[in-house]
Order: sequence, then structure tokens, then C-alpha cells
Amino acid sequence: MIYWSTFCSKVEEIESITTTNSGFESINLFNQNTFDIIFLDYNLPDVTGQEILSLIPDHTAVVMITANKEFAAMAYGYDKIVDYLVKPFDYTRFFRSIQQAQKFISGKRKVIDRIFVRDGTKLIKVELAEVLYCKSEANYVSIVSVGRKILTLMTLKDLARKLPDYFQRIHRSYIVNITKIDSIEVGSLKVAQQEIPISHSYEKSC
Repeated sequence: MIYWSTFCSKVEEIESITTTNSGFESINLFNQNTFDIIFLDYNLPDVTGQEILSLIPDHTAVVMITANKEFAAMAYGYDKIVDYLVKPFDYTRFFRSIQQAQKFISGKRKVIDRIFVRDGTKLIKVELAEVLYCKSEANYVSIVSVGRKILTLMTLKDLARKLPDYFQRIHRSYIVNITKIDSIEVGSLKVAQQEIPISHSYEKSC
């Protein structure tokens, strides 16, 4: 048995922990929130950890947990996997994985080019280079591309954490892809002929 709360409480840098035994629930969690490290069990009751891997953002450090030594040997073929733990393991081995994840977070993050977000009951792939802007709409965010709009249940703040540097927040309700800006005026800018307000507190971003 793995005592996550006990293990994590011994690591000063860990501020919070979320656990689930469901593959589908885990997909919902990391698409609606941002995590620095995910400990992913290979053997989940509904979806295998290997199937979930492709849906985890590339900037997130993943530690695979498995009794499947064959998959453990393959694990290093995935850039986001920083370590693997073969059951059973103790705190010392767990802490070594934390150290590997910290190295990844501090120096090995890659610029991501796509994310997956939930649209109703589906997970939709979003090619970030094609996104024009994102708009907060109550508890949802609209992700707008040319000829396409995706409405996903998350906050603009959580989405911002998933996006690369060429996205800038310019208003409490808007994030724009700065490579898509057509013009900038006092108090507003245009992206694909759509006028978007610039908040005074965000003006330096532009």
C-alpha cells in the first residue's frame, strides 16, 4: 500500500496533493487543473496509464508506477516520464523520483504546441499555434481559432498555466496569441478583425 499523504508530507516543496483511482477522473483533473508532477499508475481499472500518457501536457513531469517491468524498461521513450517506480517501493525511492521531477521542472520543460481540453463529453485537441485568443465566460473559457470555437469548463487562470510564452493575458477576461495580433491601439487591440480590450494593469504585456 502506498501512503501518499505520508510520503508527500515529508517533502517541503509539495504544497498540495490530489488522488484518484479512476483513469477517466484523472483525465478530467489534469485538463481542468495544472499539476507539476503526476504519479501515474500503469494499471488503472478503466484506462491504462500508458493510454493516458499522450493526454498529459508535455510540461508536466510524470512518474510511472507499475509492477510491469517490461513497461518500466520502455518508459524512457517518453520525454515527459522522468522516472518509474516498480511496486513495492519505499519513501527513499519515492524521494528520488521527486528529485528527478524537480530537475525536469526547473530545466527540462519544452515549449508545448498542443493541449487537450474538455468540450462537453469529449476531449478535444487544440493546436496552440492556430489559437487566436481565449475569453473567459463565467465558469468556462472560449478558445477561439479561425473558424473554430471550443467552450471548455476551466478558469482562464488555469488555462494560462498550460500555455507557452507567446500567449499573453491582456485583460481579466482575455488571453491573446501575440503572434496573431494585427494592430494595437490605446485600450484595445485587434486579432483577426476582432477588437479586444486591454486592461490598464496588463498594458505592459503588449
